[in-house]
Amino acid sequence: MKNPFKKQDNSNILIAGLALGAIFAGAITWLYIKRKADIDAAAAELHDHAQDYLKKKGKQAKKLKTDVSDLADIVQH
Repeated sequence: MKNPFKKQDNSNILIAGLALGAIFAGAITWLYIKRKADIDAAAAELHDHAQDYLKKKGKQAKKLKTDVSDLADIVQH
């Protein structure tokens, strides 16, 4: 006759669950780090290409409107 008060040994299931949890946590961490590295590489590449457009441009002198006919064209109304 089977003993109704004897507990089943579930330690194998517990160990397997902990191992799978550790594997999934490691995979998620690896994917996060890989994604972060890809984003950083893309940002560095964009930063290098953007340097051409971010260079300071020399000040350009404005043409002063000193001629009366030019001023008349501006203020017509």
